[in-house]
This record gives sequence, C-alpha cells and structure tokens, in this order.
Amino acid sequence: MSAAFVLDINEVNEICLLEKMEARCRWNSEVIVMTSARWGRMKTGRCLNINSKRLELNRNDPMFLGCSEDVLSLLDMKCSLKSSCDVAVPNPDLDRIAPCHEDLTRYLEASFVCVKGKVNNKTLPIVAVFEHCLPSKLYIQYISR
Repeated sequence: MSAAFVLDINEVNEICLLEKMEARCRWNSEVIVMTSARWGRMKTGRCLNINSKRLELNRNDPMFLGCSEDVLSLLDMKCSLKSSCDVAVPNPDLDRIAPCHEDLTRYLEASFVCVKGKVNNKTLPIVAVFEHCLPSKLYIQYISR
C-alpha cells in the first residue's frame, strides 16, 4: 500500500517508492500544468538514504547516483489539463525507463502549476483554452490540433 504525497504547487517535490503523488488544483476553474518531472536517483535525501561506505564505493559509477531521465512528457500525458491527478510510485510506465541500474531504488521529482482555463471534453482532439502561456511544449500540440 502506498502513502499519499500531496505536491506543493510550484515546488519540486520528491515522491519516494511506495508513495503516491497527488497533484491538486484549488479551484474548479484551474487545470494542472506539469512544469518538471525527473525519474531516477538524483541525490541522497528523503527518498534515498545511502550509507557513506556504499556511496564511496560507487562514487565513480554514473548509474548509481545522479542518474535520471526527464519524464515531463509522460507526466504531461497523465496529469496536465486535469484538475487533479494521482501517480503511484512504483509505476509501470516509469519503471520501463531505466536511467540507473535497474535493481536500485528510484524516485520521482515533479512540480506543477495550476492555470486558469478550461478543457472542452466534447470535441476530439482535445481543445484547451488558457488565459496565459504554458511552459510545456505538449500544449502547443494540444491547442494547435
């Protein structure tokens, strides 16, 4: 069973193994726009507590610590344009991405903002209307369709 981890808006949050990322917008008139997402072993901290001897033994291995991959496009597809979104860690889509040794614990770093806007779900493809620019390239594709 995973613990819920509610993201702070506009801050990079760590979502550890067996936790669930919960992105929420405060108002019904807002939608989530993911601003960053990395999957891997970025640094020691809340999600990775590595003893100093093991850290020293692996300090020259780029696949042990400091390894990650940008997964913004994946979290865009899962969360952006919604008023709320949950992503469990581990996650099958993330687990297919292996920027580090596969047998090591990985975690997710993610951030988002809520923007005022609406999504028209009655037409396909999705048409999104926003009151200001979006940071993600994905939305240019959504809006221009």
